[in-house]
Amino acid sequence: MVFMNYRPERQKFQKQKDGKKIDLFQLKNRNKTEVFLTNYGARIVSFLFNDQNGNLIDINLGHASIDEYLEPKGNFYGCVIGRVCNRIDGAEFTLNGKNYQLNPNIPNNLLHGGENGFHTKVFDVENTGDNFVEMSYHSTDGEEGFPGNVKVKVTYTLTDEDALEILFEAESNQETPFNITNHAFFNLNGEGNGDMLKHKLQIFAEKYLPVTENVVPNGTLEFVENTPFDFREVKTIGQDINAEDQQVILGSGFDHTYVLKEAFDSELLHAAKATGDLTGIVLDVYTDQPGVHFYTGNFMDETHTLKSGKTDGWREAFCLETQHFPDAVHHDHFPSVILKPGDKFASKTVFKLSNK
Repeated sequence: MVFMNYRPERQKFQKQKDGKKIDLFQLKNRNKTEVFLTNYGARIVSFLFNDQNGNLIDINLGHASIDEYLEPKGNFYGCVIGRVCNRIDGAEFTLNGKNYQLNPNIPNNLLHGGENGFHTKVFDVENTGDNFVEMSYHSTDGEEGFPGNVKVKVTYTLTDEDALEILFEAESNQETPFNITNHAFFNLNGEGNGDMLKHKLQIFAEKYLPVTENVVPNGTLEFVENTPFDFREVKTIGQDINAEDQQVILGSGFDHTYVLKEAFDSELLHAAKATGDLTGIVLDVYTDQPGVHFYTGNFMDETHTLKSGKTDGWREAFCLETQHFPDAVHHDHFPSVILKPGDKFASKTVFKLSNK
């Protein structure tokens, strides 16, 4: 096992894009837990935590320099996704009688806000401290085909309880779809230590959203009982990942949203709990969002070099992306993702670490 405690070097992240400065920021607490962030895509670069034996482990996949994030075939490691995360079927939607045609960046879909979504933007750094950083971005009317000027604020705070809190805030001057998430890729054994299939996982949801051949929700909410998607009791991620189940086959593994609640409110729910099989590191995820999207690295293909110097192998990491339901613009019975003028969107997600 590799003890991956590499700390990113600030000078390797100091660059300019579109006339704006990119930088690296370090958060730390009294327990020597550390988080490194960059304002390019408001990304988590590293999340360092001591395992049960006192070894400092980086549980977040990422790159050692900004250059790898800026590559033309970039990736979503650790970034904020917007305006609309996940997929929009057909890369189009109709709002107030007007049809909006977006630019598909994968076949038949708009994925994660488009080719030039929030993950490609340099956020303005508003305020920083030892344990927090506030970033903002102004998304202009027509960006990636979406209407309205949207002001977005993201605040990361590392608490002394080893919780990384993410607060999303937004306002718009026109009605527009808005569904934001963080796309951290986790391996609780540490980056560079192989796949995560023996990690133990619980997802505290009784229903999930089945998908079509385009891997967008088909509109139904199905019970997980008696399906491979049932993580209500602890099991390994790999136990049913290759099940002969049509939904698993469509997702090439798990690539589905779980229903935490069927309406959006400020109540913080315990969404999921994962445990690293080699380290005993426990990740608890809390959110006020109605859904959590579980993705098992099914398309990781050793294309990118990680901080460990190794490439990103197949199913090396998992994601628990807190969000509204995907493709909600096409399903009126899903919680609405339309941000209206005068409304102040606010949502909180917490990634809390502990030891067995």
